[in-house]
Order: sequence, then structure tokens, then C-alpha cells
Amino acid sequence: MATAKTTPDPFDDVRDAFADLGTSEKAAFVLEATFETLSQALAETGRRAASALDDLDIDSWFDSRGAWDMGAPPPPPAADPPASKPEPKAATPKRPAPKKKAAPKKTAGKTPRHRPPSDDEDAA
Repeated sequence: MATAKTTPDPFDDVRDAFADLGTSEKAAFVLEATFETLSQALAETGRRAASALDDLDIDSWFDSRGAWDMGAPPPPPAADPPASKPEPKAATPKRPAPKKKAAPKKTAGKTPRHRPPSDDEDAA
């Protein structure tokens, strides 16, 4: 049986080299790779946005052709007038709400406290 030749993974060498780095070197490498990747993505986004703006004819927005000639969806058809609403049913008279009882006074149901007579009352 012949063994299938496997091609070496190019990332294996990079992984091995990364593993040999110290912690601060690994952190610096990751930060540098992150910022490089972000800058490449921003540059590509800028190129694509510039290309889209170059293809865009702003002046045609303001001429008689209208926006739908440039690929925008056509305006929606005029809406039908709303159907007339059925007349509301005659309102049934409501019963008056039951009257609420007055809140009891703080002294309701309590017997008054007897206080001792004051000195003036004793003399009387």
C-alpha cells in the first residue's frame, strides 16, 4: 500500500515559532497582526466605497428621470381610500358605581383612654 503524501501545513512553522516566543513578544505580535489586519480591511472598504461613489451619478437624482431609473424600487401605487367605518353601536347606559364607604376614623372602635386628672382638675 502506498502512503499518501501530505503537504506540510504552512502554518505549522508559524505556530512553532510563535510558541517559542515569550509572553510580551506574543502580545506584541498579536497586536501588530490585529492592527495590520484592520488597516487592510479599512483600505479595502475605502476602495470599494470610492468605486461605488464613482459609479453613482448624483446629478441624475435631481433631474426628471427620478430615482427609480437608477435601480431604486419604483414608488408604491396610490393607496385606496380607507373603507368607511361602520357606525358605532348605541352606547348602553352604565350603572353608577357603588358609593364607597367613608374611611373609618382613627378612633373608631377604640375606647377612649382615661387620663389621670391634672392638678387643676383635682381642686375642682
